[in-house]
Amino acid sequence: MNKDELIARLKALGEQLNRDVSLAGSKEDLALRIAELEEELDGDEQPDGDETTAQTSDTTVADSLTAPTGNASETSKSTVSDQTAGELVTVETLFNLHIDALHATKNERVAIAAPGAVIRVASDIADSLVEQDLARHR
Repeated sequence: MNKDELIARLKALGEQLNRDVSLAGSKEDLALRIAELEEELDGDEQPDGDETTAQTSDTTVADSLTAPTGNASETSKSTVSDQTAGELVTVETLFNLHIDALHATKNERVAIAAPGAVIRVASDIADSLVEQDLARHR
């Protein structure tokens, strides 16, 4: 695809997602942005799952953040809304995380936690985040 075709595809994806999309950058930048938007669009078309996505500075790590066995079919996944306050653990994030969590001091949901943010998550999720060096216990 030439740059004009890439820009046209970006515009179409932006319309489908109902948001403005940056059209600046090299062909490689535009192609990467298209891939990200198509992935996001594919994710929107699938039914909502409990998969948690953690995004680092240069890679995207998508896994279920289940118990260390890693067998998602045998392990029941849970979200923060399924937990009671006594079962939550406080962690400090080390990267931008797209996560289902609660603010450390307020009972507000956190969908995106910036580096250094202090959040509360289920203990198994906290352990998984710490094991993957995405957060540290507080």
